[in-house]
Amino acid sequence: MAVTNVTEKKLFEYYKIYEQIYEDPLIPLYQISKNTKVSRSTVSRYVAKMYELSILQGPFISMKPAENYHQYAYFLLVNDPFTVYRRLKGFPGVVSKSLTAGSWNLLVICDRLMDLSVLSGVRKCILQGVKGVTHLSKVGGLNWDESIQRMKAVVPEEKCTLYEESSELLWKEEEWVLFDQFKYNIREKTMPVLKKVDIRIEQYQKWVSQLHEVSLVQPAFFPLQQKNYFFFDFLFQSDYHKGLANVLGMLPSTSYFFSVGRYLFARLSFVDKKQRDDLYSLICALQEKGYITQWCQAMVISSGD
Repeated sequence: MAVTNVTEKKLFEYYKIYEQIYEDPLIPLYQISKNTKVSRSTVSRYVAKMYELSILQGPFISMKPAENYHQYAYFLLVNDPFTVYRRLKGFPGVVSKSLTAGSWNLLVICDRLMDLSVLSGVRKCILQGVKGVTHLSKVGGLNWDESIQRMKAVVPEEKCTLYEESSELLWKEEEWVLFDQFKYNIREKTMPVLKKVDIRIEQYQKWVSQLHEVSLVQPAFFPLQQKNYFFFDFLFQSDYHKGLANVLGMLPSTSYFFSVGRYLFARLSFVDKKQRDDLYSLICALQEKGYITQWCQAMVISSGD
């Protein structure tokens, strides 16, 4: 088990703060203090420490697909993934990329349809398609064993995809500028950013008030600090996307999900071999029960934009 310098009591208070931010990404500190019964100065100090330790990240803005806006996911097997990964930095149209090891070794998310087979060294495209909005799980507890037991008791009942498409996205240049500034943390101090990009507070307020219509705004929570986790990406062929996301999202650290056609992508994390074995056992049980048709995986080595 990973060791941190955070006491159990403090970690529980961190978790209570995270819960408040998950429910309301822009909730002010004084309201968190009121809701959690933790003093305002302590909340302020704890939030700063959570960011410093990468226990709390975001809230991130994840765009929903729209009639006139889509993102595309490419799961590639390439000869020299590190070189290609490095060369993709700043590449037009690339939203994010992940260097991995496994059934694929490069995951690329683009905001336009691209022919990535022309990239040097691409041997095979494992899967490509329109990407749904990224869902970040709401962490429901801090204890691994208790979480696994709850997961075993849940049945992914209805057949349902995670993919949902909103109506036309009507953003102009200023809205995209705001998105670029706040996409990794909507709680960034507002006025310095607006001054830097020369956008009025009224325009920002209007943009924020309509964000829920075109995006999901969600924080990530890693109680043992992100650096102590191993991250694995999974592709599940399944008709039970929402059910699987509900079950696998019960892990005591943030999980990431999105749909690509019949496949559900899941980025899951654990800290040691015992947790890895528990997770794989659960996935195999879900496959035996028919909730997963087939699956493949890759270990995350590096991820960024």
